[in-house]
Amino acid sequence: MGAAVLATIAVAAPAAQADTGCVWGMKRLPIPAGQSSYGALAGAGDWLASSGGTSVVIWHHEVARTVEFPVDRATPGINRHGVLISHGEDGVWRGEEKLGELPGGPSTVKSINADGDVVGTSGGVLVVWPAGSTSPVVLEGSDDGRTWWPLGIDDDGNVVATTNFDQGMLGYVWNGLGERSELRPLPGQDRTVPTLVENGRVYGYSQSWSGPGAAPSVEWNLSGEVVRTTDEGPVFDVNAAGDELLAWNSAVRRAHGRVDRWSYPYSMPFPSVLADNGDLYGGAYYEGPSKLFCR
Repeated sequence: MGAAVLATIAVAAPAAQADTGCVWGMKRLPIPAGQSSYGALAGAGDWLASSGGTSVVIWHHEVARTVEFPVDRATPGINRHGVLISHGEDGVWRGEEKLGELPGGPSTVKSINADGDVVGTSGGVLVVWPAGSTSPVVLEGSDDGRTWWPLGIDDDGNVVATTNFDQGMLGYVWNGLGERSELRPLPGQDRTVPTLVENGRVYGYSQSWSGPGAAPSVEWNLSGEVVRTTDEGPVFDVNAAGDELLAWNSAVRRAHGRVDRWSYPYSMPFPSVLADNGDLYGGAYYEGPSKLFCR
């Protein structure tokens, strides 16, 4: 790692301000009669979706409706235009459009961006189904026989994924041209675990496989270089305002630096979607999904 990168690490992590300014309120999301919603939500813009089944609940501006599938499907993503992605025994889908598959193994979808580009797996490799096409495009270097896990695609077509190796996991990012870069661990560490890519920035954490050690939150650029670290845990979602969801810490770090933490009685086992206005949506085990908001 170059000296310039190390210098960036040393200065690019401003101390968070004290936890002030937000008094949380909670609202349960409506669920159509006879339906249920457990676990994490997918979401973008004003759209939310439950995690899967033969009946999936979709919310637009918090108004719920149900989508029925002929078989059980997972629904890991929905974009800001309401296009839902899904996969199951009947294939992989972008809305009602069936996507093509590669031979050699099952296919899955993971994330969809605003244009409709979809990232997932097919035939044992990472693929992108470009908007306007049902044909999968293999991502460079993922046909190496290792197991790959796609994590996300942003609106510029940048993709982030992880793969296993002898001593753990490494993260990689592909830019919109399909060029791959390895995410560099922090000095003294050997493992990188990305969580998402947004606006050309990769979020996640770095740690050492050889011992427990620290796992500081890291941001990388599209060349895999570390550009910022913090001690507040990894980022799991980012909204248009630059607010960041710190799910491990039950907190939202606002773009101006304030950290808003929530606690009992505002239980949210699966916080997952940070709306553009700063509201937080998440799922639960039995109570159904809810919204946390600053009053």
